[in-house]
Amino acid sequence: MSMYFFDETDDWPEYQTVREEIQRLEKENLELRTELKEAESAFTSDPAGKDLKAKVDGIKKKLKEIERKLDESLSMYR
Repeated sequence: MSMYFFDETDDWPEYQTVREEIQRLEKENLELRTELKEAESAFTSDPAGKDLKAKVDGIKKKLKEIERKLDESLSMYR
């Protein structure tokens, strides 16, 4: 028996599934943050662009949802 929880979880399919989900969410979070940075930069250049404002707001909404899911997934192992 190991002293550490994570040493024994590699064989658990449930843990693998959650770990893969966390990795997918982290990757999606990073991609959306990059997209948001670019959209905000474009919006700053053209503040009258209504499409750009809608795009920024949409990305922020997606990010908030992903962060919520990520927090829920990570809270299982805190």
